[in-house]
Amino acid sequence: MFLKKTLLLSIYILSLLVCFAGSGKGDKFDTKLYKKEADASFKEGSIFSAADLYARILQHDSTETSVLYNLAECYYLAKDYYLAAEYFKRSYKADPIKNATSLYYQALTTKMQGRYTEAIPLFKQFIKAYTGDDAVKMKKWAHVEIDGCNFALKESKPDPSVKFTHLGHEVNSNYADQAPALRDDELYFSSIHSDTVITMKSDKSDAKKEGNLMKLYTSKVSGDTYAPAEQIKTFSQKGKHISNGSFNEDGTKFFYTICDGLLKPKCDIYMSQLDGTDWDKGKPLNAEINLAGCTNTQPYLAKNPNNTETLYFVSDRDGGKGGLDIWYSVMNKKGDFSTPKNAGGKVNSDRDERSPYFDSKTKTLYFSSEGWIGMGGLDVFKAQSSGGEKFSSNPENLGAPFNSPCNDYYFRYGKSSKEGYLVSNRPGIFSVRGKTCCDDIFTWAYVSQIYLAVKTRVFDDATKAQLASAVVNLSLQSHNTSESDVIIGTDTSSADNSILFNLKQEKLYKVSAALNGYFANSQSFSTEGISKSDTQTVDIYLKKLEKGKAYRLNNIYYDFDKADLRPASKTTLDTLYRILVENPRIIIELSSHTDSRGDENYNLNLSQRRAESCVNYLINEKGIPKERISAKGYGKSNPLEDCSKYPDCPTTQNGDCPCHQQNRRTEFKIIGELDAKLNYDNE
Repeated sequence: MFLKKTLLLSIYILSLLVCFAGSGKGDKFDTKLYKKEADASFKEGSIFSAADLYARILQHDSTETSVLYNLAECYYLAKDYYLAAEYFKRSYKADPIKNATSLYYQALTTKMQGRYTEAIPLFKQFIKAYTGDDAVKMKKWAHVEIDGCNFALKESKPDPSVKFTHLGHEVNSNYADQAPALRDDELYFSSIHSDTVITMKSDKSDAKKEGNLMKLYTSKVSGDTYAPAEQIKTFSQKGKHISNGSFNEDGTKFFYTICDGLLKPKCDIYMSQLDGTDWDKGKPLNAEINLAGCTNTQPYLAKNPNNTETLYFVSDRDGGKGGLDIWYSVMNKKGDFSTPKNAGGKVNSDRDERSPYFDSKTKTLYFSSEGWIGMGGLDVFKAQSSGGEKFSSNPENLGAPFNSPCNDYYFRYGKSSKEGYLVSNRPGIFSVRGKTCCDDIFTWAYVSQIYLAVKTRVFDDATKAQLASAVVNLSLQSHNTSESDVIIGTDTSSADNSILFNLKQEKLYKVSAALNGYFANSQSFSTEGISKSDTQTVDIYLKKLEKGKAYRLNNIYYDFDKADLRPASKTTLDTLYRILVENPRIIIELSSHTDSRGDENYNLNLSQRRAESCVNYLINEKGIPKERISAKGYGKSNPLEDCSKYPDCPTTQNGDCPCHQQNRRTEFKIIGELDAKLNYDNE
């Protein structure tokens, strides 16, 4: 029986070898066998091997479009955004129904090449076309990515005060290098030290398997010089990935993870303590932190003022916002950890967050996310603690050069807050395949740091009293007025203090404020040309919003006896559009009025058509929801002034006068707010 099984296995292996040997003259290419092998490689996590096999299928049979999505996904997971975008494009073209999400990922991988202006229309096309069961979620993601593209276009100038350096081969290999952590003069990090592509057909000896796993390394640091890396074998476990090392503040505790798997690894967090000059073997943390069936990874321990410590880590456990979330657990003086809690919606999005790092001095959490508005895939953000482990405002994107079109994470300080480390797969890294396949470690340092900020208060325009509870946003602007503003900071005003936002050099900003019962307002300012530390003051004055009061829109013009809008009229309506965007709860009636001459019914009809022209422009061309705006033509029924008392005002269509001109007008008035019944006159 054993011989029979051995013989059958040998025949099967021989058939694979013959099939995979090529397609010489007379050879028959077995597509099913190749696909089976490619699918097996993908399932095992051997992405490069799977990609090669799927590509081979298409090379021999270009009509085998069923593998296009698989190949595109392989290139995406292998971080080859150039080939991924091309094959997602082909996949969508081949079957836009079955492969509907290919358009989204074509847009995303185009964005991750830094081709932002090309990515935006692809995302918009996806939003318009996609009707899948997860359409609400996917379209939300697409909108976030469009905002990310606009943000990146405004961040095209990197911060001139930051120097970025790619560490050499003493630290970085041609494969993955991650999780830098400096202790005294030693840099600890994780690495797969391989200079060749790892595939499922690699030598499967124990020695080779161990060489294909993530391990811990250390490099001696002297100034800007790094010694060749040496493996740390203290924490190794056979057949496991050892990664994500970090230290507590005094360097006496070392946290790391032990993981199984490639595409979706399951990890547990371990802690080792310093025993004299050596680290002990390390033990797993409790079962609440290392929750069974979940991945628990990327730990960082921060010191608290009350002599407790908080462990921040990443997990995909239930109760999160979606994907991988940042969680925390407080360690008391006895070394016991509390039940983990989610860091909340001001940190976590419905996509992945990674690599938390907490600066205890400034109470700032640094982390990377793909769910907030960013330049690439994973961007580095910072969130300010409002007390303990609570965060009250949305995180701030660090911008360029910390972020790139690719993935950027593991932001860390070095010997001070003016220098540190970052991991990225941006072009320029060492790579076994492609420009962006693999993560490398970079250093960053401020070379000429200056501090820029804006101080903002909000006032009532009439009483000049300082207003509390206004939502104040800081946005990045562009000199290209066709580009959308991107909100990068949000806070709430108080009646006695200012809001402070940090700024960067060579940027154009806008501060806006909105408060229920008031019209929103904004003011633009710039840091261009500023070379010294400075704090600007920008105060915002808000006018009270009066329900039922008519606000005139000047310069709305029509041709005689026509309802079509002139181009100049659209400029004025764009102002109303901005009012509606800045005051997202108000519902308005837009009205049109004629002068007193002519037939009453005719004027009523003409004014209705003119009002509808304005409303249709705002709905169809500017995207205002139809529930927020209605059209009403009043004809000559509501004149501002009786023109009959002016002898020079004509009573026929011949001639004109200032009184008639004043009565011919377009207005809007606020008739309600969202979540309230619409208050139309004809109801």
